[in-house]
Amino acid sequence: MENRFQYFKNIIKVLIWPIIFVIGQFLIQYIFAVIFNVTHKGNLSDSEFLKYMETNEYIEKLSNYIDSKVLIISLITFVIFIPIFYFRYKKYITRNNYKVKNIFEPILFGITISLIFNIVMYGLSNLTSFVNFNVSKLPIIKQVICSGICGPILEELIFRGIVYNKLKEFNKPMTAIILCSLIFTLFHLDLINAIYAFGVSFMFIYLYEKYKTLKAPMIMHISLNTTIILCANLIIKNNIIINASLFLVSIIILLILKKFIKYE
Repeated sequence: MENRFQYFKNIIKVLIWPIIFVIGQFLIQYIFAVIFNVTHKGNLSDSEFLKYMETNEYIEKLSNYIDSKVLIISLITFVIFIPIFYFRYKKYITRNNYKVKNIFEPILFGITISLIFNIVMYGLSNLTSFVNFNVSKLPIIKQVICSGICGPILEELIFRGIVYNKLKEFNKPMTAIILCSLIFTLFHLDLINAIYAFGVSFMFIYLYEKYKTLKAPMIMHISLNTTIILCANLIIKNNIIINASLFLVSIIILLILKKFIKYE
């Protein structure tokens, strides 16, 4: 019983880091929502403004306001949490200064897996309402900075840098990999993205263990997210020849990667 209780305590210590991140993101967005309310209340009384907050007009305006500030929100989040998570991850950095010797491996993994998954998801979205393929309306540059660069760097620091390394301290290697992937999955909202996150987490960990540096999964994660940001509009043009060609080329590249790139 004591061992189980200690194990549970260790899991809580692991979960606290992604939870801190989620709460931090919420608080930063909440501050911007408060700023929006203060600047848009006008001459309305508190009770009148509370009623207004329940309307679709208010919700739409608030959503548009948060979207317009997404870049600054993302940068503030990045600046606040990078030193916090890096300081915690620092204890797991080995003396050896490992480098990503074959930078094309994580880049190609990111690009091909992203294309294969999203082309399949777009195809399924045309066949069933269960699958949604949504394209962000935010400017491309904002998407690349927020979701393509800042997000992946922070997530790799948290999930592979801290969560995975802490899990390895009291679990067998494969158990740590599965638990890390499950925790990573829990922090992705919808079912389809959760399944996707669970699968790619194994690839992120594989690259981290192979190169002994977070740079490898970070590069793959950035490539993965940036690819769909840049290619989403091309995919939804529904050009069967282009989508089929991208899909087949991605499959071929993955097979080549599997055959010729060895674990070092």
